[in-house]
Amino acid sequence: MRPGRSPIFNDIPTVLLVLAGSFVAVFALGALFPQLNYLFLTIGAVIPGAGLQHPSPLGPWSPYIFHVFLHGGLMHLVFNSVATLTFGAGAFRPFGRGMSANLGFLLFFFVCSIAGAGLQVLVAPGSMIPMIGASTGLSGCIAAAGWAEGGYRGMLRFALPWGGFNILLALLGPLSPLPISWAGHLGGLIAGVILYPLFVALFSSRRRSF
Repeated sequence: MRPGRSPIFNDIPTVLLVLAGSFVAVFALGALFPQLNYLFLTIGAVIPGAGLQHPSPLGPWSPYIFHVFLHGGLMHLVFNSVATLTFGAGAFRPFGRGMSANLGFLLFFFVCSIAGAGLQVLVAPGSMIPMIGASTGLSGCIAAAGWAEGGYRGMLRFALPWGGFNILLALLGPLSPLPISWAGHLGGLIAGVILYPLFVALFSSRRRSF
């Protein structure tokens, strides 16, 4: 008899609560202290056209990681925080418990974030429009939650609709009614599709195959 599937909302791991809480904390601090918000944006906003001249005091590569902590408004924050606690919970479950599980998930999340930022820079190398938000990493988690829920077919059920939506945004181009980084989403999604089984194999405290 096959074990029943675990609902995606159950047993939210502490690391996800901390991650979502950090989004809220950064947003709140930025709203309360405009100078601090400017510093956050300087460190974290991905600006493809800036290249190696990016003004971040931590260096031009810091936005590839820190953009995930920045959000452009309350709805943006709420959407990504909820997605962290849902798709993130599904993606985390096969890692099991313990420090190795936490480390493996966070590395996976930020590798997907870097991939999303990288694709955004590749498709719009001259753009000075900043890209922020955790949805690069969360796009990887969408694919990962599908892997966790139903293996390869589950991954396709989760990844194809999200990928198709973002391809549609890309085709619409400037006609798109939504200011969404489709390239950032697709970069994170592709990384999640390809890399999630590897990360689980390396860091999981459970024996799991897909």
